Amino acid sequence: MNFLAETWKKTFSKSESAMLLETFGANDFSELRTAPRLNRVISKAIKEESIGREDALYLTQLTPTEVPLLLLAAAAIRNRSKGKTVTYSKNVFVPLTQICRDRCGYCTFKIEPGEGELFMTPEEVVEMARKGAQAGCTELLFVTGDKPELAYNVYRDALGKIGYETTAEYLIDMGKSGLEHGIFPHTNLGLTTPEELSGFRESNPSMGLMLENISERLLRKGNAHHGCADKVPKLRMETMEHAGELMIPWTSGILVGIGETFEERIDSLYALLDLSQRYGHLQEIIIQNFNPKEGIRMEQYPPAGFLEMLKTVAISRLIFGGEMNIQIPPNLNNRNFTFYLTAGINDLGGVSPLTIDYVNPEAPWPQVERMEREVNALGYELRERLPVYPEYIDEQWIDPYVLGKVRDRVDERGYVPVN
Repeated sequence: MNFLAETWKKTFSKSESAMLLETFGANDFSELRTAPRLNRVISKAIKEESIGREDALYLTQLTPTEVPLLLLAAAAIRNRSKGKTVTYSKNVFVPLTQICRDRCGYCTFKIEPGEGELFMTPEEVVEMARKGAQAGCTELLFVTGDKPELAYNVYRDALGKIGYETTAEYLIDMGKSGLEHGIFPHTNLGLTTPEELSGFRESNPSMGLMLENISERLLRKGNAHHGCADKVPKLRMETMEHAGELMIPWTSGILVGIGETFEERIDSLYALLDLSQRYGHLQEIIIQNFNPKEGIRMEQYPPAGFLEMLKTVAISRLIFGGEMNIQIPPNLNNRNFTFYLTAGINDLGGVSPLTIDYVNPEAPWPQVERMEREVNALGYELRERLPVYPEYIDEQWIDPYVLGKVRDRVDERGYVPVN
């Protein structure tokens, strides 16, 4: 207990410690509940920065009075590798097309032909890139429906009229246009071939694809991914393996609260850990909570509770160790996003001064000024980054032409310079 008590003092600022103790109903560290196994697991994690699946599953069962010790381990591991620097990126969210062949039970992004425009025009994309660059944004965040050209003739025909056979071809060209307007594309396309990924690498310093969950059970009727050809876990892992072979810095993560069990959640994290250990290209893991929305198939699903999210985030840090960048979306946790600093995160994702989150339109981005104020109050430094993390800014990971532009936009630490 002496080791943990000393670690508590070294890890948390006075304001963090007070916040934690008040939240969990204790006056000081000595009142927090511990048990021999918990003590061993937490001490081992702090010293070795990794845990096995059995221990991870054990930690999912902790009672509320035990959770602060889990947070302690996560924060201590993060501090040792990342210090107390918290990052974010400033983006323009570009929903190139909301037509999608999948039918996810939690989605409000997808529209059918006739419910809106089939896709954004090249002129509209360039205008968003131009405005974003003028506003100081560095990330052109492309999000699309999955392979609509395979399901909708009207979409495929319209795409053909502007010279493209696939959404990927169109996105590759739009990424190059965005780059030439002074903003870096970061594309979330879905399942992608090696040939397509090679094309994206010529303009994207990083890309992303959420695993969401490794469990094929969620593909069955009545579950979140039923009717979703692009959500087959094996296929999503294959796309990320191709990205690893091409050495593309990659963002992935899991969705929390879409009907998965805690065990399936842990297995998903270990699947991503294995991917990271094999290729080294996973620059970031997002722990994204599902929030029910009116009109979706999963409207009545209860969202993951705050304690459940804290456990998931902290266990993620213990699984991945200190070097991984771990993020929670601040707009989906607007009231308490800074609390997750105590659970080991070091990134607050992308926020936009110009566009909404088209995937979660009900959840506005927090203002950067508020983020900085609340992060500083807990003893952390907030820094803006590009869509690619500093540790991936070199010739190994980024196309030489893109790398030159990246290096022109960062300081000696790899962050966007402070004016």
